[in-house]
Amino acid sequence: MTEQQYEMNAAAIATAIWEISTGNGRDLDEELHDSHMQNCHDAVANTYIDDIAVDAWHDTALARVQ
Repeated sequence: MTEQQYEMNAAAIATAIWEISTGNGRDLDEELHDSHMQNCHDAVANTYIDDIAVDAWHDTALARVQ
């Protein structure tokens, strides 16, 4: 995966797992919104391994935040 592909996939996965884990941000104030989004980005970064399939990466990162 190129760096550009990594960044594109990482951003998409972080957004998707944020939406899933927060009910699309329902009832979050701005501070919780930002904090949880950062947690999602961290989970995505921490679960990436070389040659991981995007769907497996998504599932692993989602499990980390739930």
